[in-house]
Amino acid sequence: MAYDATFWHDEIKRYETDYKKFVEAGKKIIKRYKDERKDSENTDARFNILWSNVRTLKPAIYSRPPKIEVSRRFDDQDDVARVASMIIERTVEYEIKQYPDYHNALSNCVEDRLLPGRGVAWLRYEPTIETVDAEPQISEDDLAEEEAEPLERVTSERCPVDYVFWQDFAHLPARTWSEVTWVARRVYMSSEEGEERFGEIFSQVPLTHSPDKTDDDKETTQSLKKAVVWEIWCKPSKSVYWVAENFDEMLDEREDPLELDSFFPCPKPIFATITTDSLVPVADFKLYQDQADEIDEITGRIKHLTKALKVMGIYAADEPALARLMKEGNDAVMIPVTNWPAFVEKGGLQGAVQFMPLRDIIAALQQLYVARESCKQIIYETTGISDILRGASMASETATAQQIKSQFASIRLNDMKDDVARFARDLLRMKAEIICLKYQPEVILEISGIAHTPDAEFAPQAIALLKNDSLRNFSIDIQTDTLVQLDEQTEKQSRMEFLSATSQFMEKAVQASQIAPDMAPLAMQMLLFGIRGFKVGRELEGVFERTAKDMMDKSKQPQEQKPDPEQMKMQAEMQAKQMDMQAAQQSESAKLQAEAQFKQMDIQADMQKHQAELQVKMQIEQFNSQQETLRQRERIAADLEIARMSQQTTLAAAQVAAETKTIEEGL
Repeated sequence: MAYDATFWHDEIKRYETDYKKFVEAGKKIIKRYKDERKDSENTDARFNILWSNVRTLKPAIYSRPPKIEVSRRFDDQDDVARVASMIIERTVEYEIKQYPDYHNALSNCVEDRLLPGRGVAWLRYEPTIETVDAEPQISEDDLAEEEAEPLERVTSERCPVDYVFWQDFAHLPARTWSEVTWVARRVYMSSEEGEERFGEIFSQVPLTHSPDKTDDDKETTQSLKKAVVWEIWCKPSKSVYWVAENFDEMLDEREDPLELDSFFPCPKPIFATITTDSLVPVADFKLYQDQADEIDEITGRIKHLTKALKVMGIYAADEPALARLMKEGNDAVMIPVTNWPAFVEKGGLQGAVQFMPLRDIIAALQQLYVARESCKQIIYETTGISDILRGASMASETATAQQIKSQFASIRLNDMKDDVARFARDLLRMKAEIICLKYQPEVILEISGIAHTPDAEFAPQAIALLKNDSLRNFSIDIQTDTLVQLDEQTEKQSRMEFLSATSQFMEKAVQASQIAPDMAPLAMQMLLFGIRGFKVGRELEGVFERTAKDMMDKSKQPQEQKPDPEQMKMQAEMQAKQMDMQAAQQSESAKLQAEAQFKQMDIQADMQKHQAELQVKMQIEQFNSQQETLRQRERIAADLEIARMSQQTTLAAAQVAAETKTIEEGL
């Protein structure tokens, strides 16, 4: 098959056609995530649930570089293989801690996974080469000095991890990743960069890419234009091709530069939802976008009703004092009324002023808030973001209920976390493979610092093993929990557990070895078996192995004097008594500890009971206080009503007296 520029242009075009909807949907999702709006768009209030969910999920699945673990594939007694695994682990750990590219690329890939639905990273081998003048050579024919050609020397080496923007990645459209035969990434190069990389041919490549600029800045836009170059890795031909858009010639072609087992310089991307019929991912947001739209609609209605929630009303035009009361009134201000009897006869303030009813608006707002919370709960159920994960809880919930919720959140997030861990692990494995294949031995020794450890004597053989067998004899893994914030207390607890278990076993092993020296090699092998099960004990594995070897060598040496059987019997009896005493002490200590714990539990129970009684008492007092307040308010209202009725009666009597007097005077 002819892999020319035309072929690759057609392949890239076919990929862009199949993934057009994915790219358009991704752009919309990112626009919504950043809450970008145009002036012509709807300006109603929104509830950005997408931003909230992403900011909650991202630190839950990745927040820090992982801790790499390199071990022998088989736990054989092989010091060279053990030291080789330490060298790989130290070198890779140096790379990911010394340079920020790995963490930045992984963080960006996780964000792309949560938004458009696909995260991609790319590995490179980047040596630093300097030219060194060679010594002149003397020819044997004429004994004349010949000028030596300059030599090139590798001074430093790196294996950077590049983040690939989700729109700049392409691959063969396939159903599963195993069917993909080529991958590509798009890069943008200026004329100077292209000519330095590809030579004079790049001067003919059109510069088609320009940043987003306004028409008023045409000169700046023209100077910033770049060419679009595709770097394509083809597995069937085991070659890498470079082609440029709108250019019909191949820029470059090279055979497998990295020589990786998987050939591709990138691991399988982090995908969102995919099925076995297509690698086009479906973003998480598309699965709950209808509920998100409903939340935005409810939030917009809440905004409009909140604006309408203000005091408005009408008043009688023939009472100008009411207008002054509403506009000028403040605390303890009295406004005079010219004709008080007529004002009272009309019903006072209640008869002269009527406010707009707000009860219906308040009820509608309350229902809208309830509906929005219901939609949010549906989204949390869809995404698996529980209230425990969001840090929300209720005081009435028990510890068991919170633990169940935490387990539920972990189960829902396990697939996502495992996929991110797989992606991070694949990157580290490929980085380790490049280090073994490409790095100079002296560079590996310098970076790993193995020469400053007790295992320095095995370093040359370990480097030779890595260069010959690569990574076939080793297993590279990461601790998934180290992708998120690690609890220091957990690390301390693991170390204390290791020291406690090891010290207890060694104490018993030493006693057994004194009684039966032939048991020493078996005890040491059992000890090594237990140590390899502790991840925190891997640093001490070499020391224990050397100690076990020394003990086995000593056990094989002939002993000059045989111990007296009677003396051995006495020592055994003494040791048995000592062990009984230790057991009795441990039993007594455990008993005292248990009693102390029971006492503490009783004290805590009493405190909880006392707190509950105080709480009940406070609630009763609060209820009584509220009832007393209600009764006082009712008495005040009754007194006011009686006073009002008395005042009206007095006014009526006065009016009757006045009318009677008028009648009498007329008579």
